[in-house]
Amino acid sequence: MAPIAAGWVLDFSKTKIRFNRKLTDYSKVQKLISVIRRKAPFLNTAIPAGAYLNVGCGPNIKPGFVNLDYSWRPGVDVCCDISARLPVPAARVAGIFTEHCLEHLSLEQGRAFLADCHRVMRPGAFLRIVIPDLEMYARAYVAALDGSDVVQPNEYYVNNTGINLPVALINELFYGPTHRFMYDFATLAEVLRDSGFREITKCAIGAGSDPRLLIDDPGHRSESMYVDARKS
Repeated sequence: MAPIAAGWVLDFSKTKIRFNRKLTDYSKVQKLISVIRRKAPFLNTAIPAGAYLNVGCGPNIKPGFVNLDYSWRPGVDVCCDISARLPVPAARVAGIFTEHCLEHLSLEQGRAFLADCHRVMRPGAFLRIVIPDLEMYARAYVAALDGSDVVQPNEYYVNNTGINLPVALINELFYGPTHRFMYDFATLAEVLRDSGFREITKCAIGAGSDPRLLIDDPGHRSESMYVDARKS
């Protein structure tokens, strides 16, 4: 075991080491790099003026973007905790894309994050947010209660709960992995306006105000809301 931070150790005792595998492919190494980069931001990739950010990218690394996430993996340029502050100078970036990330923040954390997005963006730049659509889930749930034959959101969800699908989906939405707050369009638009954004528009997948931000993952289409907002 090798200590890497107070109260945190890196344990390879149960890891199967293979000589044909890159060291950075191991999850424990990726955790180590994540901690180091979050604690020493100067090790992250510098963000050039006019860059486009892919915030909360996870494994969805996008070429031509600065890919930013809490956890490091190959392709992630910047590791940081977005619930604190983006490590970006004011009025620096030309656009921000974030997909299925905002719902992992509490409402107050989400407010702070969106205000910080506004801070780092250039005037006229667009923010594109893709998140689960609470209204879509709610309407499908009520329609199912009324006996209608509806297509439920989240077509890739596998229901192993033993309860009916609409109830399972609602619980997955609110209590799924680290979900903290769910938005409908009216609520998200209000929070965006409070953060200083204007021209807030609900869009379709693959359609929006800035062509460079149209990198939506088709795998989220059945449950997602697509929203563009402009920094005036």
